[in-house]
Amino acid sequence: MSGYRRRSGRRGPDRYGPTEDDESFDDPAYRLQQNDQPPPVNAHAPEQEYSLHRDNGKADEGDGESSLRRDNGQDQDAFQDEGSVEYEDDVDMSIAELLYSTSSFYAIVVPVTITMTLSALAVVYINNDDTIEEGAEQMAQAYQVWSTSDASSTLSAIALSLANSFIMVCVICLMTFVIVLLYRFECMMCLIGYMMLCSTTLLGFLGGHMYYIAIQIYRLPVDQLSFYLTLWNFAAVGVAAIFLGTGIPKYITQGYLICTSVILAWHLSYFDEYMTWTLLFMLALYDLCAVLTPCGPLKALVNLMSRDNAPEMPGLLYEADLPPEARRPGAKKNTPAPERPAGRSDEGSEAGSDSGSTDSGPMIEVPLAVARVYNLPVLGIPDASRGVLGMESSKRGSTSAPLLGDDGEDEVYIPDDPTPTQLIANVFVKLPKLGGRIEKVRRGGKTVYLERDRFGNPKRVLWVDRMGRVFAESADAEDTGDRNSIRLGLGDFIFYSVLVAKAAQYSFTTFAACMLVILAGLGGTLVLLSVFHHALPALPISICLGIFFYFVTRIFVEPYVEALLLKPFYV
Repeated sequence: MSGYRRRSGRRGPDRYGPTEDDESFDDPAYRLQQNDQPPPVNAHAPEQEYSLHRDNGKADEGDGESSLRRDNGQDQDAFQDEGSVEYEDDVDMSIAELLYSTSSFYAIVVPVTITMTLSALAVVYINNDDTIEEGAEQMAQAYQVWSTSDASSTLSAIALSLANSFIMVCVICLMTFVIVLLYRFECMMCLIGYMMLCSTTLLGFLGGHMYYIAIQIYRLPVDQLSFYLTLWNFAAVGVAAIFLGTGIPKYITQGYLICTSVILAWHLSYFDEYMTWTLLFMLALYDLCAVLTPCGPLKALVNLMSRDNAPEMPGLLYEADLPPEARRPGAKKNTPAPERPAGRSDEGSEAGSDSGSTDSGPMIEVPLAVARVYNLPVLGIPDASRGVLGMESSKRGSTSAPLLGDDGEDEVYIPDDPTPTQLIANVFVKLPKLGGRIEKVRRGGKTVYLERDRFGNPKRVLWVDRMGRVFAESADAEDTGDRNSIRLGLGDFIFYSVLVAKAAQYSFTTFAACMLVILAGLGGTLVLLSVFHHALPALPISICLGIFFYFVTRIFVEPYVEALLLKPFYV
């Protein structure tokens, strides 16, 4: 975050109400040393952690870069020149990138491997010649415009498969744009309802079809009532685990996401050989364009989901937890928000920053109801709230003391008896110099405010309802914004599994080769992710490597190994 100023020091006491003029600041147990500077609240990036330290009572400053210091508390500049400081920071960043890539790969490789293995087993063992032939005919009638079975040559079959795959990718792109528009205009009821219907259909009907074929092949003794009751419970619990999640362990949700990928991969494996490989290739190209191009639908969706107050959209991503020591290198620690004058706000910003004076606490943006609860002095009104608190309140002639606006001429009044609309409107307030801190975080798709004590430990979570009432509860690890995890799209799980399952239908050698190169490509993608620090497509590298090594193994490696087994060569 270029242009940010960094100040470090010890946090003030866990207190918001009094200011420096109050008598409570004279309490020795409450007052810190005069040269301690409170860190500005980092509400602009709530996922980052505070890393506070003192250096002889002085604050290290930098422009968005991590400051280096020695253990004796003296400034780094007193011992090393500027070039050595940059060299040490580069080495530290390379180690952080390596650690993050390794931890990310270890966290995500386990569910990906489980999904691919289960998909391969399902395709091989929950199928026979009759079901494969019947499934191929049904898929051709449902998804193909031109039938590849009527092709006169291999080249024409590949051309027809490419044309069919291009049409399917265009439909997927169009549906993705529709999802982006629904998400952009916050039609969440429609979007979540549609996704829940799709998940119910997938788990219930496609899962039931898979279960029925397994019963027919292995002649399992299951009566009709038990069959439908099992499907109902399986689908109902799956939808609740994926889209609700309240009171359901996380591993249950992850297990259902894996089951969803396995069932869909088993269903897509009924495509014929030409259609499968051309479709995977076209999807890899589409993923590359949709994520990296400026007008890509997946890039737009990622940007919308990353903005402030963005609602949660479950069922699209698999989230794997990382160990605490593996931090994303792009996420700087102890990075305050940029300075902003009172009464002025930037669109999309989350909080104000230090007013620039060392004699006052940081300025933040909170609802008026929170400011009244903690008796915080109001310094200004954001532009978005001026229509509610600015001109309207001045017309009513409130008896509250006027506040100066940006230009020092416009007077802004805070009403003595605000309405619910005014209570939920944001205002700029000043925290005590030696007090605790409040920052804005995301929880369950809603914006809440996290209160921290003087040591930076979370105390409670505040939120404001529509009537302007403030509620509080104890903070947990998720409320602090310190969740350290990596997310992979569920489509990546599905198409990895389709490739591996199709390879497993030929031989174990092609199955093992495709699985290994897919995991290698995923590891390479994670290395690039730790370097570029933004969303990257996970399909292109792994899918291209999988397709290439499938044909290499099938055409060259496997015949060579069989020849060695029949006629061994001795050296």
